[in-house]
Amino acid sequence: GEKVPAGPCPRSRTRHSAAKADGTYDVCIIGSGAIGAAIARELSKTTASVIMVEAGDDVSQGATKGNSGIVHAGFDDTPGTRRAEFCWKGNQMFPGLDADLHFGYQLTGSLVVAHGPKEEEHLQELIKRGETNGVQNLRIVRGDELFKMEPHLNPEATAALFSPDAGTLIPYEYTIALAENAADNGVEVRIRREVESIDKTDDGLFSVKAKHWEPKSYLESSAEGLGNYYGGVGENGPTESHPELKVMRKKVSVPEMKVGGSGSRAANDGVVVGEEEVRARYVVNAAGGFSDKISAMIGDDSFKVKPRLGEYVLLRKNQGHLCNHILFPCPGPLGKGILVQKTLWGNLILGPTARDVHEWPEGELKDPDSSEEVLGKILRACRHLVAGFDTNESIHSFSGARAKTDRGDWIIEPSPVDSDFIQAAGIDSPGIAGSPAIAVEVVDLLRKAGLQATPDASFNPKRAPIIRP
Repeated sequence: GEKVPAGPCPRSRTRHSAAKADGTYDVCIIGSGAIGAAIARELSKTTASVIMVEAGDDVSQGATKGNSGIVHAGFDDTPGTRRAEFCWKGNQMFPGLDADLHFGYQLTGSLVVAHGPKEEEHLQELIKRGETNGVQNLRIVRGDELFKMEPHLNPEATAALFSPDAGTLIPYEYTIALAENAADNGVEVRIRREVESIDKTDDGLFSVKAKHWEPKSYLESSAEGLGNYYGGVGENGPTESHPELKVMRKKVSVPEMKVGGSGSRAANDGVVVGEEEVRARYVVNAAGGFSDKISAMIGDDSFKVKPRLGEYVLLRKNQGHLCNHILFPCPGPLGKGILVQKTLWGNLILGPTARDVHEWPEGELKDPDSSEEVLGKILRACRHLVAGFDTNESIHSFSGARAKTDRGDWIIEPSPVDSDFIQAAGIDSPGIAGSPAIAVEVVDLLRKAGLQATPDASFNPKRAPIIRP
């Protein structure tokens, strides 16, 4: 059962506090995407007092919700990098995690598809790279075997690298499951908290100050009574003042994506209702696209986030039969390429692009490419893999801003400015795959920094299933 007894839940936070008797915490995690939530759950296995604060209006509102939901195997990552170190290790943890948390995980396998001898040479390079990274079960498939696996594949495909260990999940369901289980095991969670400053006090604790915001529509409706979650007629919330959202024309800016995207204060007409201080011995920076700004608050300017925008098109479930595995092209200089994939729910998803925002001539608020240009790029690339999908069956498009940095690799380390401040920053693809292994590493770094956190005998790894795909 839950460590926290049932009872009324206050708004925008868990109903319990994890603070110690003096009001302080052992660890404050900033950011509740897949990385922050995984770290929170890992820490909930211990006796540490932990709080997780999030700028958006729920967990998973940043890059976590705007991605493919692929648990990569790790054969594409450059050997010796943090990506290569944690991807395969994390990949192997997912079946056990799903058995405990019931977020829904499907071991679909992936195919990197080659068209011709030159690309087939690259498949051999990927196998060698994968073997160096410890990835198992890789092999080349071709001919009848390939087209039996994927009957609708472009007939010009000549071979593919098959990795049976790649899987699919719904990224926000995964993150919600982690956060719920962490909360059930005592972690305090506060959402709609924008961190604005971090200082070190004379007693050696961090003072993390945050603005607490709520949607304007909620505040207006709650003045008349209890109110609805969003307030107003039909609980439409932001759509009352932004009717373009109803037809999905609202475009969230890149700066807003860094602090929650469609769940950010700006996108929800948020109003600051208070300021809070969290005092903690250690801070973990898992703030995704905003992680460089969080780091700079302690004087650590060792990296800068350079967002890479990725757009997707989602098709109806009647298109899902067109692929059985995650289908990648041979990767290029900007990543794994634009792919075709069946989601956990059976829809077909196309994307993502890889557009570096720092290269936009007029800055991150002025997109140089039209929606038509972006859509055309996605469709052309995906038809090279599977030609037969029907774009009339599209139901949604969305984008996410990946937290790439000028360091070129994941940043998982104590800050050089303060060893009590642990960086879990710049974690782009394959971050979801690596997330459970990254969490283990971060807890180890906290212990090396001095965190006294013994295993908690009352830890309950199980989450009651709500939806099981």
